[in-house]
Amino acid sequence: MSWLVSFGEEDKAMLRILNSRQIVVSSDRLHDCKEYLESEFHLMIDHALSVGWSLDEVTLALNGLVAEEVAVPERAITLH
Repeated sequence: MSWLVSFGEEDKAMLRILNSRQIVVSSDRLHDCKEYLESEFHLMIDHALSVGWSLDEVTLALNGLVAEEVAVPERAITLH
């Protein structure tokens, strides 16, 4: 089970518990990272839709890929 806790603005950190491991990421860096990835992310979705996959299939496949990536122990913990 995983869940997300957001601290107050003064802390500007997010804590995610994943399989009893903690991931701490600066909310500022998270926002910047999302902005950085956003256009490529939408291009990837648009490409998958253009070859016939449904939006539901694409989003579930992406969710599964993210879950698999985070499950790799060496990548599961990032401290900032």
